Amino acid sequence: MKPKVFILILNYKKTKDTIACLEALSQSDLPDGTQLVVLDNSYPFSKAESAVKALYPDIHVINHPYNLGFAAGNNPGIKYALKHHATHILIINPDVRVPSKFLPKLLSTFQKDSRIGIVAPLHKHLQKNRLTYGLGGTVDWRTSKCIHENHHSVTQKEPLPYEFVSFACVLIKREVITKVGLLDEQYFMYLEDVDYCLKAKSSGYLSFINPTVVVTHNTSSSFNKPTDKLIISFLSQVKFINSHYPLLKRLYPLFFMFLFYPYLYLLWTYHHYKHRSSSA
Repeated sequence: MKPKVFILILNYKKTKDTIACLEALSQSDLPDGTQLVVLDNSYPFSKAESAVKALYPDIHVINHPYNLGFAAGNNPGIKYALKHHATHILIINPDVRVPSKFLPKLLSTFQKDSRIGIVAPLHKHLQKNRLTYGLGGTVDWRTSKCIHENHHSVTQKEPLPYEFVSFACVLIKREVITKVGLLDEQYFMYLEDVDYCLKAKSSGYLSFINPTVVVTHNTSSSFNKPTDKLIISFLSQVKFINSHYPLLKRLYPLFFMFLFYPYLYLLWTYHHYKHRSSSA
C-alpha cells in the first residue's frame, strides 16, 4: 500500500520557527499525498494560523485553547491523521530543519524488519559549542536516568535499534498507534517519547535510528535559559518512575532524582553564566 504520511508540527510562540520548518519540509522530497498539520499551543493570542495560511493555504491548522504541552498538544493531530487514513505519522518540532533527502529514506527503514514501528533520524545539534549527533538512548533502570547517546561523528550507515528515540523528529507506523494508543498526557513535556517507545516495545515494536538521515535541531529553543526546563523535566521524571516501577522499587530512583536535579541546576547555571561572560 502506498504510504500516506501526516506531518505534525506543534507551535508554541515560535511562528517564525514553524514557518522555517515548513519551508524546509516543502523543499524536501515529500511523497505525493503527504499532509502537513500545524497544531498551535499558543492560541488564542497567536497569529500563527494567519501567518502559516498566508504561505501555505492548504495546511490544516488545529488551534488549542491554551498550552497543552507536548503530548496533549500532538494528540489531536494524531487523531486527525488516523481519521484521514494516515499510514504513518511524523512528529517534528518547529526548531528542526530537515534535509532535501528525508522522508522516503525514513520510510524505507520499516522494510528492514516488520517489527520496526518507530524510526527517527540523527539529530545534529550544538552541545557545549561543539557539533554533536544525537542517536537513541537507553534507560538506566537502577536510577531511571534516560541516557542519550551522542557522538561528534557518526560513520554508521545501517539502521540501529535503541530502547528509545527522540520525538523531536520521529516517524511512527499507524499500527503502532492503533495498538499502543496516543501519547501519555500525564507528561506535559519530556519523557513522553521514552514512555511511548517502552510501551511500543512491550507491544512487540522496535524503535530505530536511521543514521543516513540527519536533521538539524536547535535544542531547547523554547527556553531562555537551559535551567528553565528543569522543573518540568523533574516532574516528568517522577511520573515516569511512578508509571514504570513497582511501588517498592521506586524509592532509590526517586531518591537519586531528588539529588540529581539540584546538581544539574547548579552545573547548568555555572555553565550558562560562564558562557555569557566569555561571549560578552
